[in-house]
Amino acid sequence: MIGALCISTIVSWQMMRGITVQRILPSHGVAGESTAIRYQIVNHKRFMPVFSLVVRETWGRGSSGWRKSGPLVDDPIKLKGLPHGWVLHLGPNQRVQAEAPCWPIRRGALRFEKIQVYTSFPFGVIRRMLEFEQTSQMLVYPQLFRINRHVLYRLSDADPHGRKKLEKAGGNEEFFGLREYRAGDSLKVVDWKRTARAGKLISREMTQPSPPKITMVLDLTFDESKLAGEGESGGMLGGLFGKGKKKKQLSLAQQQAMLHERCICLAASMACDAYLHGYQIGMSVIGVPSVPFPVHHSLPHRTRMLEALSQLDLKYLDNSLTSTSSISMVPSVVIQCSEHGNVPAGPQTQVLRADEMQSFVLEFEDGSASVLNKQVTVLSKREEIGKVGA
Repeated sequence: MIGALCISTIVSWQMMRGITVQRILPSHGVAGESTAIRYQIVNHKRFMPVFSLVVRETWGRGSSGWRKSGPLVDDPIKLKGLPHGWVLHLGPNQRVQAEAPCWPIRRGALRFEKIQVYTSFPFGVIRRMLEFEQTSQMLVYPQLFRINRHVLYRLSDADPHGRKKLEKAGGNEEFFGLREYRAGDSLKVVDWKRTARAGKLISREMTQPSPPKITMVLDLTFDESKLAGEGESGGMLGGLFGKGKKKKQLSLAQQQAMLHERCICLAASMACDAYLHGYQIGMSVIGVPSVPFPVHHSLPHRTRMLEALSQLDLKYLDNSLTSTSSISMVPSVVIQCSEHGNVPAGPQTQVLRADEMQSFVLEFEDGSASVLNKQVTVLSKREEIGKVGA
């Protein structure tokens, strides 16, 4: 027995010499969905391989510091479990990439501090551990859902500039009109028949379509007196898709926090679906300090909106902030926590309430990466109605 302990100590100590680890984080994560953290592990030894290598994240001090500090014990908890990866064999002078599943459950910045690498080879009795301090963070987007396709159509109809594809000169779509030739025009746009009749060069001008526009206001304010009265009367909120689960009584603060997170998730889902369907979208946040976004359509624009929604700090919520002057156009949609919002809606503005969002959103069967990568399975009308009504 003593000989086995000595052999295990010597072998594990020798194997862990010359090992380095580098964390490779993804560009972002999504709340409620698993993502992969990669680790590049290098064995710098010339002759000795490494067997049964475990890599994991840790926070705080000591091998069990993550039990006292870090995202697993924060209030609220940000991670579903401790990320673990495993490497069976790493030869001398070789490098390998290990993956550890990471399951964030809250939006915001997810901070990483230290990497632990250990092995118990060969007998599983003595553990030799190395710790590398590498501070970095990953931004976690709000949980994303699929918006019912009819909601976007109604929103674009409500906007006076909505679904109308305005024909403007200067594009390359359909025929718009004729004009005199200008220096720099391509010979392809010259109308030679009209040129022969007029005796001067005449160019064809093509249309430049304007895509549908949606202006979105995220209203995080609420009427405290009405919400308090509703809480005293025993109002309850269950899970968004809590079919078959028992609902539990929630305090007023818990109801408020849940509705705020639903609002942010709904706004992020609206931004993704608008980009996917070619809509221009702008956003303004009421109640929390945030930079307004003008109406635009591009991938960087969508990314900036998701990043802004991910970093909204509800600690600075102020119900007295009810101004919508940051958006010059009439808003197409106002996203509110409940019917007790403080921002009034216009006659052509649609209101989407977070406490009713289960009636017009769907969960992604293949994960939100499908909508972030612009690959969404098209559902038939019957399938969509069936899933929403389920």
